[in-house]
Parts: sequence; structure tokens; C-alpha cells
Amino acid sequence: MKRKLSLLFLLCLLSLFILPSCDAREAGSIKTLTRPYIAQYECTEARLGDENILEKFDYININIKDKNNLELIYKPLNGDKKVIESTYTFDNNTHELTAEIGIFGYTFKQSTKIEHGKFTVSKQFGGKELILKFKAK
Repeated sequence: MKRKLSLLFLLCLLSLFILPSCDAREAGSIKTLTRPYIAQYECTEARLGDENILEKFDYININIKDKNNLELIYKPLNGDKKVIESTYTFDNNTHELTAEIGIFGYTFKQSTKIEHGKFTVSKQFGGKELILKFKAK
């Protein structure tokens, strides 16, 4: 009887450690299936007209934090890291992300389609086309 009770106690104790880890793995899987676009994206190309402006930055990243909020994170060469927070919407049918973000005194509203962990933002800026290409890290 004592042995059965010890075995039952051991099984209960093990379940306390195993079940939470199963739930965490399952929650990760659910997130991946329902909102796979939530990730950090790095800028792989940044052009203003014919000029490569990516070489003027250590990095430019977009971090989609949750189902409503994102951050534009960038660091100019020899400058300080900047973080600009914004909200966004995502259409699961069209895979279109729409965000409005204020930067350099201007407010931009942009929609783009996320495909295979990549998206491109293009906007007319000062008579030239600004093109930013991002891919998931």
C-alpha cells in the first residue's frame, strides 16, 4: 500500500512538471498557426531613388509584438537606437498588414502583403521612391 501511494505521489509530482511544458509547447503551436506573422523583421534593402540608404544604418527592424502593436526599431551609424511604436491591423484572408507610423515629423499609412515571411514597403518621399524590404529573422 505504501509503495502504491509513493508511486501515485511520484506520478502526480511528475505531472506538475510535464503538463505545464506540454501546455507551453501547445500554446506556441497555436500562435504559429493563428498568427504566424508575429515576428521580428529585418530590413534587407533600403533605397531612396537610386541611393542605398541601408548603409547609413546599423539596422532597421520591425518587431510585430502582438495582435495590435508593432515597433519600428532603427539605429543610424554613429547614432542612438530609436524605437517608434505603432498599431496595426492584419487581414488573415489577404495577408495584408496595415500600419500608420509617425517618423521624421511625417505620418505614413501603409499597407503591404506578407508572403513567406517577407514584405516590401514603398512610398513616394521627397519626389523619390522609398523602398524598404523586410524578411523575418
